[in-house]
Amino acid sequence: MTGTRSRRLAVLAAVGALALALFTPGVAAYADDTSELQARVDAVLAEFPGGSQTAPNEVTWEDGAVILTLAADEGLITTMAVGSCATGYYCAYSGYNLSGSKLSFSACNTTQSTGALSVVRSLANARSSGYVQGKNSSGTVLATVSAGGSLAYASTSITKLTCVS
Repeated sequence: MTGTRSRRLAVLAAVGALALALFTPGVAAYADDTSELQARVDAVLAEFPGGSQTAPNEVTWEDGAVILTLAADEGLITTMAVGSCATGYYCAYSGYNLSGSKLSFSACNTTQSTGALSVVRSLANARSSGYVQGKNSSGTVLATVSAGGSLAYASTSITKLTCVS
């Protein structure tokens, strides 16, 4: 009886040690992901002053008229008007097919810089009317997205967006 009990305790101890070894790296990886995301938020705020961190992965400027949503988990997809671009906004993404980090703008009839993103690779226009133009630094139109539409593969030379009602 004591031999059986000793073996059970040994097996339980081994299973506990194995579980600790398997799950501890995941916790550490999550902590690293969180600190890496915060470092990215801090870098954006340092490079583009006047913004406020409004969520763990979000920075806003101009009282929410401009919103940068950093991709915390590339597999995370939210249901919005056009991809993850909310109704009434137009958005630029660092990844193809409306993925990666995202800049969201609500102000129309204006030109907005996409400088907070390292590169623009896709666009969405979740407005009910008008269109959005992706332009290079010279002002040349490289892409046009109609209301309710998107562009999965945009020119990586886009540096600003113009919204036209």
